[in-house]
Amino acid sequence: MKKLLIIVFLIILCIPIVQPILSKGYFSMHDDTQIARVIVMGKAIRNGQFPVRWVSDLGYGYGYPLYNFYGPLPYYLGGSLYAAGLDGLRSTKAVMVLGMIIAAITMYVFVRMLFGDLSGIIAGLLYAYAPYHAVQLYVRGALGELWAYALLPLLFLGVYLYTDLNRRKHGGWIGGLGLAGIILSHTITGFVSVVFYGLGFVFYAAYVLITKRFHSSLITYHFSLLLVGLGLSAFFWIPAITEMGYTNVAGQIGATANFRNHFVCIGQLWNSLWGYGGSAPGCIDGMSFKIGKLHVVLGVLGVVLAALRLKKEFWIHPIGFMSIFGIGSAVMLLSVSQPVWEIIPGLAYVQYPWRFLTGLVFAASVFGGSILFWISRKWIRRGLAVIMIMGVIVVNAKVFVPQYVYDKPVESYEGEAELLWRVSGISDEYLPQSFVKPGNPSRVAREILSTQPLLGYRVETEINTETYVKLAVYTDNPIEVVLNRVYFPGWIYWVNGSVQTARETNGLPMVRIPSGRSVVELHFTNTPVRTAGNIISILVVLLFLRIYGKKIIA
Repeated sequence: MKKLLIIVFLIILCIPIVQPILSKGYFSMHDDTQIARVIVMGKAIRNGQFPVRWVSDLGYGYGYPLYNFYGPLPYYLGGSLYAAGLDGLRSTKAVMVLGMIIAAITMYVFVRMLFGDLSGIIAGLLYAYAPYHAVQLYVRGALGELWAYALLPLLFLGVYLYTDLNRRKHGGWIGGLGLAGIILSHTITGFVSVVFYGLGFVFYAAYVLITKRFHSSLITYHFSLLLVGLGLSAFFWIPAITEMGYTNVAGQIGATANFRNHFVCIGQLWNSLWGYGGSAPGCIDGMSFKIGKLHVVLGVLGVVLAALRLKKEFWIHPIGFMSIFGIGSAVMLLSVSQPVWEIIPGLAYVQYPWRFLTGLVFAASVFGGSILFWISRKWIRRGLAVIMIMGVIVVNAKVFVPQYVYDKPVESYEGEAELLWRVSGISDEYLPQSFVKPGNPSRVAREILSTQPLLGYRVETEINTETYVKLAVYTDNPIEVVLNRVYFPGWIYWVNGSVQTARETNGLPMVRIPSGRSVVELHFTNTPVRTAGNIISILVVLLFLRIYGKKIIA
């Protein structure tokens, strides 16, 4: 009951950071595609697609495999609300509010295990009120990264629980669920988490070889945590890696997203002007990369107090590990880490070194919350907790505001001009490289195949969903037609009940149709790698249910 009351208290304290979301209207952001992505996810769920990979309205109406590559977790939540009848705007806002508040709750749960309730409350509040948290939503509109930020404490909770013999058997699952949630929320953050978790194994192996202190249980525990996380999310990341070459994702790593141009200057971590622009080379950017002065002061104070109390035991204490994590995150932000960026394969896809602010803010929040743990007098701890709570809210709440708010009819978010043109133009990297983009709104695809009297054929569309299309085509002569559905592995084309091999032209399939009446069908099916990923994830879920199923039902 006490824990529940504290969580309710934290939610109340987080109202200032979500108040703009709860207000009427919507707000501007860099990635202004969130409502559209929730809507197309909701339509796919409503039509029975699961796991959702393909969406139809985006990609200029030609459709594309958005959720085969783009972290789907927050959109599953928003899409489910949309499928249940809530409009796209409110469904999106609900996911935003949840993402902001869950960050405070998960951080509280993690730090409470380390240092107690009061420290957990302060750490949760610092994490939720970090300026970079505001940048993620109110400046960048990075909904997936917002959710990865919120689930990161669960991964660390799982790592820490190895040290608790009574909870160790659950820790691997908790950490694995956290890792899977990160991977499924934001592909890039998931990639970074797995890479550096793996590097941790390498360093530990080196430590074992040097000190000859082998702990088989530790190796087994963390390996199982990694397997749970990768296994639960296998249905997503296996196809994402193996099928990426069929899209234009690699083409997004250009001059504007080259990591070499986006390192943070060390002074920007202490203070950088608040803005709603973008990241640029050098030390003057349109957006802020500050950790937060209060976060820096409290974080440093927490580390100093821990070092004074723990002395030689500092580096074997969890806060010593968090210090290494915080320092590592800080280094990866700065240009001195460029050799590391050059060496590690795939790190260029991270694009922006300042994404490591998530790790630095995480560490600073843990350090700040730990201050109360090192103070022995109860009345001082409680008094200081009140001051810290008030200070964090007063100092940082002011940055949790959008640049401007606008109001327009809810229906306008689902119109052709919005989905087929404006949003499609913002995010079209999941189309094939050979695809020719429409030059104006009149050229978007409104039908899979349109009637063309001049070419001598007529079309009747009987079924048109994300994964299945059925057309009746009437023609006097045999013809070849281009279908307005992007060519991608998994699509099977049937003409009059027989599978036909489509010929690709400019990223679209072309099929031959005989004279007379023909039935043309398009089926979106699983490729072998998608099937393998699905099976692995299902097996891990079944294992989870076997272990915890009776407890969940009870």
